[in-house]
Amino acid sequence: MEFVKAEHLKNLYSVKGSFYNIEIDNQVFECRNYAEIYHKNNKCHSKYDAVFVLVNPGLCSPKYSTYQIPHYKKEEILKNFTPAKTDNTQYQIMRCMLLKQWNNVLIINLSDIRAGNLTKFKQSVDEATSKGFESHSIFSSERKEELKDVLTRSKGPIILAWGTNPIVKNLAEQAYASLPLEKIVGIEHTNRPFYYHASPTPLERKIKWLKEINERIS
Repeated sequence: MEFVKAEHLKNLYSVKGSFYNIEIDNQVFECRNYAEIYHKNNKCHSKYDAVFVLVNPGLCSPKYSTYQIPHYKKEEILKNFTPAKTDNTQYQIMRCMLLKQWNNVLIINLSDIRAGNLTKFKQSVDEATSKGFESHSIFSSERKEELKDVLTRSKGPIILAWGTNPIVKNLAEQAYASLPLEKIVGIEHTNRPFYYHASPTPLERKIKWLKEINERIS
């Protein structure tokens, strides 16, 4: 299987993200609730070819430093899409899109909270929980209708790729229980509810993931 380089992929696809900051009890959580990857020739974004469920947005950030991320207190969070920087996981998703000839996919996460590594992520999730900020996850009961609306806009599979770190177990169980089983695709770990990450290292494992996920999606 050919491993398409990022230089080629960035000529075909673009990424936009919906970012927000939310203040809870004088603590600000930096978040992203959605990311879209779309073919540059595709003008219709009303429907998705697939939905990917990953861990969290990592350090993903707006592409332009002049963009002002909306700041909320605990009220309804809106979608605020803006061009976003592309990371290695998104390039891997683009490779999957190229294989399946998809034009538009949506990325959601176990949590909206942006954190550079899983240790910081767990700390932020624990802090959010202690402050009653459960809605950092689209799989929380508070966002049930929002999740339903997102899934009805997808005409393809729901690809689970949130990894195998025990840190995410509780969030992963909550997500798994919220999703329609007949639409789920992923490379399962022997221990549920873990699914192998879409962009593992080294390169050979990235290719292996692509090959297996391609075979599982008809």
